[in-house]
Amino acid sequence: MTKFNYQVRLNFTRIILRNKRFFLFDMMLPIIFYLLYTKVLTSGISKANLKIWNTNYLISMIIYSCLLGSVITVSNTLLEDHTSHFDLFTKLTPLPRWQYYLSLIIIFMFLNVISSIAIILIGIVINHISLNIVTWLIIMTVNLLGTIPLIFVGILISLFKNSNTINLLNNLIVFPLAMISGLWWPIDMMPKWLQIFGKLTPTFELSSIDKSILYNKGISINQILGLTIWLLIIITFTFILTRFRHKELT
Repeated sequence: MTKFNYQVRLNFTRIILRNKRFFLFDMMLPIIFYLLYTKVLTSGISKANLKIWNTNYLISMIIYSCLLGSVITVSNTLLEDHTSHFDLFTKLTPLPRWQYYLSLIIIFMFLNVISSIAIILIGIVINHISLNIVTWLIIMTVNLLGTIPLIFVGILISLFKNSNTINLLNNLIVFPLAMISGLWWPIDMMPKWLQIFGKLTPTFELSSIDKSILYNKGISINQILGLTIWLLIIITFTFILTRFRHKELT
């Protein structure tokens, strides 16, 4: 356990304290989107509807930030570990391989917490959003657990070990996922056929759970089941691709 704690501390230093890309991209982009869609593109909206919109869009940008951090930052960090041979160093340690990934998952979840807090503070200071701290803590806890499937998406993408392929997959997954799941704009603005696909995405499921908590509605078993199914699917694909890569090297 002491060796695992050391690995977590090591990853904390090299990923969080030295990761300027995270602070500039994963946090600033959702904050810019939030300010743009709540302070600039809101003309003609009544005060009552504007308050609801500001709160709902805050939830969307929190999830969007977690999506960026969980997929793009995870995949690129693991790629850098591979190109710098840091992952080879971890293979030579007595710790099992799964603990290397577990330590990284802990760090990336912590990054998601940091970005969530930053965006929440922007909503409170700029738009005077008022929610009790218990509600915020519940939403952040749900997001923390709900982004685990997204972190595994980042791990899955990183297994391709090629920067061009990884960047292509990141762009093909993250931004379309943000659009069709209703993070950038309400999902009911899209065509009906696209809404069907959007409502099947893990980010839509997570957003629905957050809003159920926000408005004191019951969380349905289907919402939890949807995220669980996504997690199992992604872990299965990650395991299959890992075994395939291992066979290629032997």
